[in-house]
Amino acid sequence: MIYSGREFRWMKIKNGRLHLAVVNLNIQKNGTGDKIIENYPEGKICNNSIDVGINGFEDWKIALKAGLKFAASFSQDFWTITINEVSGKPFMDTNPTIVGYTGILAFIEQTNVVISNEIIQEIEEFVYSSWYNGNKKKIPDFNELIFK
Repeated sequence: MIYSGREFRWMKIKNGRLHLAVVNLNIQKNGTGDKIIENYPEGKICNNSIDVGINGFEDWKIALKAGLKFAASFSQDFWTITINEVSGKPFMDTNPTIVGYTGILAFIEQTNVVISNEIIQEIEEFVYSSWYNGNKKKIPDFNELIFK
């Protein structure tokens, strides 16, 4: 991964399944409105991991932006968020909802924006449900806790 920003890794085992994603973001306050900049590299596969590149994994990218928009909505400030890289293991460990949730946690860590533990717990349970009923390829709506 590129280390120009801050790398954040979320990994948890639940119900016998590993949940894993890594995001690398630069986040800065701005005075005009929330802005998400996608700065993906070419992308590569190594050691059964995939670094998401410019092309492909659109569902992961959309879910990450959804998670970041959700997290930013809890702030009174405006943010410029640059996505440098995303990685995971799509064949067994990573799906769009996990990537979006990892983005939420990375945003909270870098900005100190507060989202209640109750809300985070609800979202995490939602993440665990993302492997069932065909939801693993669907895009999460973190506001409504539904898959689209």
